[in-house]
Amino acid sequence: MRNLKAEEQEKVFKKLKKFIGENTEKLLKGHRLFLHKQKVFHVSDELEKNASSIPKDDLVSIGSCLGRFTKSMHFKLTITSLHVLSKYALHKVWLKNSAEMNFLYANNILKSHILKMSEDVPINANVFVFNQNDLPLGFGVTAKGSTHLSNIEGNTLVVLHQADTGEYIRDEERIV
Repeated sequence: MRNLKAEEQEKVFKKLKKFIGENTEKLLKGHRLFLHKQKVFHVSDELEKNASSIPKDDLVSIGSCLGRFTKSMHFKLTITSLHVLSKYALHKVWLKNSAEMNFLYANNILKSHILKMSEDVPINANVFVFNQNDLPLGFGVTAKGSTHLSNIEGNTLVVLHQADTGEYIRDEERIV
C-alpha cells in the first residue's frame, strides 16, 4: 500500500471530476487515497493509522475501493465506489420500479424507464442511477441530455450502462 504518484493522482481526480465535479475536496476531507495491487482505496486517516501495523503483504483491502488502474494505466471506477461517490453526484437519473431489474442486469436505460432526471444534464455526462427510493443502483453515461427528454420516444436510448450493483453477484470473485 502506498500513496498515489502525481500522475496516478491526476488520472484519478480527472475521472472523479467527471462524476462529482468540485466535490472531490469534500470526498477527501479526513481521507486519503492509496494504491494497493492496482486498486485505489479511499481510506480514513484513522483507519490508515490503525492499519499501519499490518504487513503490506498480508493486506488484502482497506477502506473503500474507488476503482482500479488497467494494464494500460487508465483509471476505471468500479461499482464498489458507488456508496462513497453517490452522495456527491452532479447528475442523477431515477428509474421506475419496473425498470430497476433491467438496469441491474447490465442493460442500458431507455426513456420509458426513467422516472425523473436532474436538470441540465448534458449529452455524454456521467450520471448516477437511483431507484424510486433514492437507493443508488449504479452509474452510466447519457446518450441524450435532460433538455431532449420530453421530445423523444419511449424506446430511445438515454443512458448507457457502465456499472451496477448486480456486479456484486455476477463478478463476485473479481470484485473481492
